[in-house]
Amino acid sequence: MPNADPSHIDLSVSTRGDGYEGFVVIDSLVDGRSAGGVRISDQLSVDEVRELAREMSLKFALFHLPRGGAKAGLQLSPALDAEGRHRALRDFGRRISPLVNGGLYYPGMDLNCGPEELRSIYRGAGIELGRITDTSFFTGLSIFHCLEACAEALPADGQPLRLAVEGFGSVARHLAERLDSARYMITAVSTLEGAVLSESGFDPRDLARRKVAAGDAFVRELEGRQVERADVLVAEVDILLPSSRTWVISRELAGRMPVRAILPIANAPYAAGSLEILAAKKTLCLPGYMSNVGGVLASSLYDLGVTIPEIERLFASVYRSVVEDILRLAVRTGRPVTAITGELVDLHRVGRRPRYARSLPARLHQRFLARRLPKSWRARQARREFLARMASIRAEIARMGSDA
Repeated sequence: MPNADPSHIDLSVSTRGDGYEGFVVIDSLVDGRSAGGVRISDQLSVDEVRELAREMSLKFALFHLPRGGAKAGLQLSPALDAEGRHRALRDFGRRISPLVNGGLYYPGMDLNCGPEELRSIYRGAGIELGRITDTSFFTGLSIFHCLEACAEALPADGQPLRLAVEGFGSVARHLAERLDSARYMITAVSTLEGAVLSESGFDPRDLARRKVAAGDAFVRELEGRQVERADVLVAEVDILLPSSRTWVISRELAGRMPVRAILPIANAPYAAGSLEILAAKKTLCLPGYMSNVGGVLASSLYDLGVTIPEIERLFASVYRSVVEDILRLAVRTGRPVTAITGELVDLHRVGRRPRYARSLPARLHQRFLARRLPKSWRARQARREFLARMASIRAEIARMGSDA
């Protein structure tokens, strides 16, 4: 568990309007700001949102991004029609507008909160959004390179690795489009509409096409054994990719899991005590805040003008090297991956404060200048900063390895 964050504040704001209940949790502030998605669900607690906000703090700290972690949650009444939903979202945006307009909290997309939902929230805060980046595409990019790194770390038998995808949504679709069926086959998959197991497996790219065509209902069309959705979590596979809700891997499930590795698509899938059980079984467990970071890390590059082909190259080389370094250190030392990433978070937290402790006028001046610089200059600067961050992380991992 990472040590206490000097920027930790744990600010919770709750509000209730016509047809909804909402809350924002700011776990930490860095450089006077925080960011995190808006989760929309009919089953959501403030404790879950607080855990997700903490996960965002860990994500930003691990990759040296100068912002704190936050999250928002919305419970919308199922009786609301489409217009009623957007009216509730606008009202929620109006109520949290002091946080948004003050720069303390930047809402983003998350579960059930897509571009149109996000536009309504910002519109309520008095802000009209321009182009909204599809963060699920970039999240799929970082998941893919973590999967490739896991495949290298696991002993091979010459057969395709068997995958289970619990919650095959838009990120899983983008991931599946990248997978080579000669190296990977998905033998267990679930959506909100059901779950299916197949010993012979499914072609990942075919599943991606079916998802686009039929949505969550595509699982009903698959040939295989229809099972309960929870059964996918304990399927006989090499790598499990949990992609639904917080804390889906309980202590009880952890004891029954036969998998060799767990690669989260969703944030915070491990319930209290489950990681210790999995570590005792020598299961390779990646933290979600490392594997799904593409949603913020790559999309930030894209928003600053770095092209998708160049982002692909940066992640295939530099980001993947960071992941491989961490996995090699874990295998060599026998330490859990989550312990290593937690130590990296702590090291960054200790060293970052003077660098980011800028006054509000200085921050506003920097943003004013950045908006007026040519896009090509901003893209070059973004690339330089990305490479510097990744080099700093790799150097820290190397020092940890030399001390082990």
